[in-house]
Amino acid sequence: MNKFIAATAFAIVLMTAAMAKTQQIIQTQEGYSYFLPKTSLRLSVLVEKTTVTPGELCIYAGRYLKKNDAPQTKSEHYKIVSISMATEAVRDTARYFVLQADAKHCINHAEIDRNGILTAINTEGKTVKDFVPFEKQTAIPRQDPRKFLNQEILAAASKAKMAELTAHEIYDIRDSRNELTRGKAEFMPKDGEQLRIMLQQLDTQERALLQMFCGTTTRDTTQTVIRYVPTEEVNDLILFRFSEKLGILDADDLAGSPYYIDIENLKEQMPEPEIPIGNIKPDKDDIGLRVTVPGRVRATIHTLSDKYTVTPYEFWAAQFGTLINLSGELFNKKIRAELILDPTTGAVEHIKTELLKK
Repeated sequence: MNKFIAATAFAIVLMTAAMAKTQQIIQTQEGYSYFLPKTSLRLSVLVEKTTVTPGELCIYAGRYLKKNDAPQTKSEHYKIVSISMATEAVRDTARYFVLQADAKHCINHAEIDRNGILTAINTEGKTVKDFVPFEKQTAIPRQDPRKFLNQEILAAASKAKMAELTAHEIYDIRDSRNELTRGKAEFMPKDGEQLRIMLQQLDTQERALLQMFCGTTTRDTTQTVIRYVPTEEVNDLILFRFSEKLGILDADDLAGSPYYIDIENLKEQMPEPEIPIGNIKPDKDDIGLRVTVPGRVRATIHTLSDKYTVTPYEFWAAQFGTLINLSGELFNKKIRAELILDPTTGAVEHIKTELLKK
């Protein structure tokens, strides 16, 4: 009995899928199926991670080099460098239409982007540049301090003795540099270029040996991209959390401090598109062509104490505007129209009409 039910259910699924596919084919044959966009916010958060690694001889840094602040344990620290906002489009599944393209209308082609959003009719649409993620800079490789240790240091019987000999080596390097800069070295370079190279080599050796006591500090900047589609006004909505020890966290992770977003509807709409040819009624000859008149929105990112606040970002959003119908008379046999829509808001950016010769 269970097998029969399973087989029947499977058959129903196949029939439903076939019907859906047939419906899609019919819609495609009727014209161009498309979506209008929703305007999404894209937040790019740059976070700098600082890693402090103690040196092998860190406990002797105060005794031999008077560096009492040398790190003794490994630590990681995160800091938000910047937060930037931009807009991009996602398909609005509630705004799905079919643009009729038949012999009665002069529609040669319609451009629909990879998200299924209508961008142009009878002309090329606006090109949207792909989002380019932040590229990390290649870190400069650090010198291995053990490459600069002489045989006596490497053969030291204890860490204390190694620290003593390494410190003497650092002081000898400093003495040599002072003698070179004062012109009192036993073997002085022949020209300025040789002097520069010798001083550079001494600096490299000193920095490498100092790592044995003072450790290393590395900084790495990463980018986290957060996408948020506003649909209504909000106040103090937690967008993400941040911890100086853990970095960026999910909104529900209580290990970090919240970063909020406010969305304010500015009650301002973009002007409706002007039709170059008058006496065209929007409701006459409906061919399924819809465009948006987007509304103005302000987004603000802040913390609870307003310790960190991003400059408010204002943008046009399709979902905060209104939907209007463009008449099929724009594409009748007497008129040829070219239409370009903003792929992020669905608003008319350009409309051009041309009277066709009889």
